[in-house]
Amino acid sequence: MTIQKSAAPRKLWLGLILLFYMVVTVAYGIVNPLFEAPDAHLHYLITQYIADKGRLPVVGDADLYGSEINQEAAQPPLYYLLGAALITPLDTADSYTQIWKNKYAAIGNAATPVNRNRLIHTAVEEWPWQGYAQAAHLLRLFSTLLGLGTLLCIYAGARLIWLQDSYKPLLATGLVAFLPQFNFLHASISNDPLIVFWAAFALWQVIRLWLDGVTNGRLLLLGITVGLAALSKNAGITLFLYSAGMLLLLALRDQVSLQKLGVWFALLVVPVLILASWLWLRNWMLYGDMTATNQFIQIAGGDRGYTLWQVLAESSGLWVSLLGVFGWFTVRPPDWVYTFWNGIVIVALLGGLWGVVKGKWRQTAQGPSSLATLLAQPWVLPVLLAGWVMAVYVSLLLFMLQTEAAQGRLLLPALLPLALGLTYGWTTTNWLRRLSKILTPLALIVTIYCLWFVIRPVYALPEVVESLPQDALLIDADMGHGLTLVGALVETETAVPGDNIALTLYWRANTIPTEPTEQVISLFGRDVVEIGKTHTYHGRGMYPVTLWPAGRLIADRTQVNIDAQTAVPVLGRITVGLADGERVAAGEVKILPTQWPHAAEPRQALLGEKIELLDVIVEPQQAAPGETIELNVQWRATAVPAGDYTTLLHLGQPDQPPLAVGDRPPLNGDYPTRVWAAGEIINDAYMLTLPEDVGNGRHPLWIGMYDSKSLERLPLTVNGEPQPTNVFLAGWIEVGE
Repeated sequence: MTIQKSAAPRKLWLGLILLFYMVVTVAYGIVNPLFEAPDAHLHYLITQYIADKGRLPVVGDADLYGSEINQEAAQPPLYYLLGAALITPLDTADSYTQIWKNKYAAIGNAATPVNRNRLIHTAVEEWPWQGYAQAAHLLRLFSTLLGLGTLLCIYAGARLIWLQDSYKPLLATGLVAFLPQFNFLHASISNDPLIVFWAAFALWQVIRLWLDGVTNGRLLLLGITVGLAALSKNAGITLFLYSAGMLLLLALRDQVSLQKLGVWFALLVVPVLILASWLWLRNWMLYGDMTATNQFIQIAGGDRGYTLWQVLAESSGLWVSLLGVFGWFTVRPPDWVYTFWNGIVIVALLGGLWGVVKGKWRQTAQGPSSLATLLAQPWVLPVLLAGWVMAVYVSLLLFMLQTEAAQGRLLLPALLPLALGLTYGWTTTNWLRRLSKILTPLALIVTIYCLWFVIRPVYALPEVVESLPQDALLIDADMGHGLTLVGALVETETAVPGDNIALTLYWRANTIPTEPTEQVISLFGRDVVEIGKTHTYHGRGMYPVTLWPAGRLIADRTQVNIDAQTAVPVLGRITVGLADGERVAAGEVKILPTQWPHAAEPRQALLGEKIELLDVIVEPQQAAPGETIELNVQWRATAVPAGDYTTLLHLGQPDQPPLAVGDRPPLNGDYPTRVWAAGEIINDAYMLTLPEDVGNGRHPLWIGMYDSKSLERLPLTVNGEPQPTNVFLAGWIEVGE
């Protein structure tokens, strides 16, 4: 699909871009489950409310479909009115009661391994679509068609600017058509695609007015467009102010009379007032705010009172979500996707800078004779289009000062000038222009990758299998509610703090419960401290037991995140149970440090050929009866030990009964020797309390190891010499009052 200037007619290449856009975006709408996009189910319910009631909602109305939709009830209504007209002929009775929200949804957390779904998806959503599923997919298609309109506006705007270049408009269109966030947004139910379309349509008209001249018909069309934008989202008000400013600059450039300027403004303003003033008046009467912004802020928890610097600190999230963040901000593509798009932007910026430097701006700016002459310079239009980008960004920043709204989709009304800027930057040199011909095909591949290999796996349901794998742990425990935990398989052998541990739980529902049970997986570290936990419906939060086939074996593959502050090394113990039931052991996993401690050299002793005693420090070396001695010990494994060993710690002569004993497994058994691997260095601490009746004097302190089952001591050598009692002299303790 490489775009070339003369390889095929311009319309054919445009048709291919639009065709691939439609195919990919419709695929997004099919693969991504219903309502798995920010506020999608709320937008649907507002649309459904209008279709059912025949009137606009009011924040706080008792008959709203749940208090949650108050968040969208104050939105400008055009999208919902159009959507209601589309779905009214469909049978969507009781759709509100069929939408099942995941109460454990981890909204905004793309790092979580579970609960990334906002909704529970039932058989109602399966093909052939019926009821609310049919209506929702129709609304998704409506969004997709709006995106098609936006692409046509971008192409048309680029054609106006580059009349003699058929390639640049295609590049501008292709870059937007396969931006992952653009595809995702235009496959969801949202009012954003409508305002994005109106903004692109209005910007195309502004460019036409600037380049081809003003006519009354063109101004009237712009006024209608801006009025419809104001009915779609509050960004339409920003578009109104921007259009008015552009019109004023046009009047200054063309030196029109005040009378003509008045006619121009009337043609712009009157349609806006006719279309949108009733909404502003309604908002003022209902909420005391013509934009109803106060309702958004109030429902979101009130004005958060951020400073500009705090808002700017959220820019990274704003940027990545402009490129591609999916779900309810719970699904992110790998970093290379962002690197790809960041590279496109950086090269465009550098290319654009080069174009400015080598251009004729200095010649045209040597001293225009008047403001009109200045405004007639060719660089003015690009600057004014960049002004629209800044207007969108600044209006979003002002909103973010009051409430959380760092969402890149809110910048998409600025797509047209952004696409023009990227295109210009990539075509300022011949070699960049040649290189740019691979961008659209690569962008297409990347967005398909995001759909199939990023989004699709997140919502995949557990498999139904015939039997337990041979390498799985057989549990066969009755967990209550008619459920049996047949087995478990821990797939992660080693991990570090912050990692996710993958495991598969094999469940069977002998009878299907009437209510969905909740699965709890806990991971325990040292001293039985919980270092990881998931509390979800089964299937990572997506497959409650009420949806299971009875009597079949469900392979529920899930993950548990390890607390980043976990003390390591440790053999993590995994338990599984239902929220209201007992827990059973389901496996173990080695959790290791990212870097082992520095080894103390030389070694002090070798135990059993596979464990080295590197260092032992005794503190204090003088103590009274009843006081406690601490030993800091460093071990190193040279190979995997044959079993579980216990550290021997004895005070007194080695051939006599010990005066005091401090035996225990290394790390209190939380990291048993049977799991040690070659090269691992274990820092450990032991405590030895002196008996009250211990005699005064100087007593030796011995250390060694023995098999925890047979109690047989490991052979111990020092400098190659076997020790007769298989212990090492750790130090001397001076005992006295």
